[in-house]
Amino acid sequence: MSVRTSVIGLNPRGAALAKAIAAAGHDVVVWDEAGAQAEPVEGVRRVDSPQVAFTASLVLMCVDDYDAVQRVLGQAEAHIVSTDLVNLTSGTSEQAEQAAGWVQARGGHYLDGALMAHPEHVGQPETVLVYSGSREVFERHQGSLAHIGGATYLGSTPGTAALYDVAMLNFAWATLIGFLQTTALLGTAQVQATTVAPLLTHWLSTTVTEVITDYARQVDDHRYPGDQEWLELDAPLMDHLIDAVRARGLDTALPELIKSLTARGIDAGHGKDSFASLVEILRG
Repeated sequence: MSVRTSVIGLNPRGAALAKAIAAAGHDVVVWDEAGAQAEPVEGVRRVDSPQVAFTASLVLMCVDDYDAVQRVLGQAEAHIVSTDLVNLTSGTSEQAEQAAGWVQARGGHYLDGALMAHPEHVGQPETVLVYSGSREVFERHQGSLAHIGGATYLGSTPGTAALYDVAMLNFAWATLIGFLQTTALLGTAQVQATTVAPLLTHWLSTTVTEVITDYARQVDDHRYPGDQEWLELDAPLMDHLIDAVRARGLDTALPELIKSLTARGIDAGHGKDSFASLVEILRG
């Protein structure tokens, strides 16, 4: 018997997806390769095969990797025809493109997605999810996808969401390692991380967001006016940071990386340009 929504994969993210959609009153079934060994999900029922799961009008897949994606799709191949599949498994753009081609060649409809949050954030409207691939699938199931979090459609190329995933993770990791370096440095003066966090989050939401918006225009225009700040002005401050970090016995890798990129930017002729000009060094 057909069901409304199936969730394939009961890892923490998959289980959170199933819970969020079930909590919205939808009929949800789940299936996982681990069978009865997989953790139960309250409020949803299990089916005993991926073939049964693929009879749903919407199939959400969130397994551990693309090897698992291919195994599941192979088992359900005969049921792919006319399936609306939303794949939230993390991977590369190339893997998403290959999966989309495989599904489409068998008559199915493929939408790739990326969940930009931890499992505990699933179901909150402010949680960011991005999708690419079949516009028809996105539009048909936008109401269901809204129960997972905020949904942004990025276009018809299936690999775009996966590229956003790794690019935004790059931003998150770079930002968070900066936060950890800051807390380690201030911790040498017995400043608690919980003390500095409110100041940092306020600074991020005001000044830093304005800088990012300004830099975005500069990057797109390939013009980096240094009328407010420029690399040759920033460079000595980076020396001060490295000296302070080293003097307190902390790891200097992060500030030295920033200093190295800046020195390369100056050597490339960007000394009077803004910090945004370092994108040209990163572009190689």
